[in-house]
Amino acid sequence: MTETGVALQMQGVSKRYPGTLAVDGVDLTVYAGEVHALIGENGAGKSTLTKMIAGAFGDYTGRILVSSREVALHSPAAAKANGIQMIHQELSLAPALSIAENVLAGRLPTRGPLLNRKAMLAEARRCLARMGLRLDPETPVEEISQHEAQLVEIAKALGNNPCILVMDEPTSALGRNEVERLFEIIRTLRRQGLAIIYISHHLPEIFEIADRVTVLRDGKKVATRDLKEVTPAQLVEMMVGRSVSDLYARRKARPGPEKLRIENLSRYGFFHNVSFAVREGEILGICGLSGAGRSELARSICGIDPVDAGCISLGGSPVTPRSYREAIRAGLAYLTEDRKSQGLALRLDVAANILSAIIPRQCTAGLYFRGRGRGLLADLIDTLQVHPPDPSRPAGNLSGGNQQKVLLAKWLATSPKVLILDEPTRGVDVGAKVVIHKVIAALADMGKCIVLISSDLPELVGLSDRIVIMRKGHLIGRLPDDRRSEAAALLAANGEGELAPV
Repeated sequence: MTETGVALQMQGVSKRYPGTLAVDGVDLTVYAGEVHALIGENGAGKSTLTKMIAGAFGDYTGRILVSSREVALHSPAAAKANGIQMIHQELSLAPALSIAENVLAGRLPTRGPLLNRKAMLAEARRCLARMGLRLDPETPVEEISQHEAQLVEIAKALGNNPCILVMDEPTSALGRNEVERLFEIIRTLRRQGLAIIYISHHLPEIFEIADRVTVLRDGKKVATRDLKEVTPAQLVEMMVGRSVSDLYARRKARPGPEKLRIENLSRYGFFHNVSFAVREGEILGICGLSGAGRSELARSICGIDPVDAGCISLGGSPVTPRSYREAIRAGLAYLTEDRKSQGLALRLDVAANILSAIIPRQCTAGLYFRGRGRGLLADLIDTLQVHPPDPSRPAGNLSGGNQQKVLLAKWLATSPKVLILDEPTRGVDVGAKVVIHKVIAALADMGKCIVLISSDLPELVGLSDRIVIMRKGHLIGRLPDDRRSEAAALLAANGEGELAPV
């Protein structure tokens, strides 16, 4: 690629937060017609750097050039005016508004002073068709699935005809079929000359879709490499500053007596007649495509959503939690897949988040004594390597990986007998994954009963002692031990291959 094809240049850019230099003198060059991956551990500076490109900060230092022309990206409007669009990991759609109103926000067609509804719907359909979506543009966003909303968000960004597109974890809510569709769109955009900055924690995605990669660590640029000249192991070593030979914990399982039994559990319309058992010290993996009913099953087991039929037994005794509070008291804990909207109170500090599920234990005569949890708090922060190890820091100021550690610490504080983990490492970096995997394995070694729901197939295969398959709301069988592999799990989730009885 020649210098004349440069779409974006960042020269010595820095951004400081109070007490933290988040981005430190970074140089970055992105060419038109390339997919440039940006990787690093959580807290490495990726989000801050891309927010600078998107105009979120007016106080950065250094120079930013778009098409060889220096620009001041001190507001989102300035970034948009210079042809820059960013697709955030957390969707920016308005749930109550229609798909069309979201896609065309800020550029709704008018006829005089009135909205031109016919033109709005036609343009929205054109934008959706570009993403391969056949949704009714008049449908409210709150009525579509999460992966459909992710594709609508991308359609919204592309509708502004950017020359530089920043994509932050764009596949986090997508199933494999949707990921393949997105990659085809990205390849088309690349052929059309669009410069794409692609952030992802999934190295296989990086090698599949990107041309070059820039690695950040501790706010500094480590290196930029052509992906044809580097291996995944080398990238991991650049990201974490050390060699990581195995990203997934390995252990020899020693399961004990049966702890959790689910019999013919149903929530009509979501899952039907699901039965399985898990023993102490065992990690049971549940594999399935998006919409298979895995999360819905977990939520019903823990009393968050209702159950229409079936039985739940814990340690041989039936339990019927009518609320999550009752489930926690019984020894069940559920780590949600959505830490920001359902798992953490981001405005509260780390201590308040971790101790929030055990407040009754810290009360006497109706009075809350927060200091009683000080020792437990210190132990959990140390075990999960929360960084910075400051319990007074607001959870919203932590990186995604450290927020996930805080969420896991919150449920470990309850000393659960059964821990249901729903996408426990979604959107976290390699280093945080290693820590979380080691903690999960250690909990199983201590005799905890763990149910693992994960779309990360290497994680699911690497951590689980047994893997069962859910498809279209039914548990259809178990992956045979002698055929446990990522490929076999994916085939089984698609309804192919032979399965063993559960």
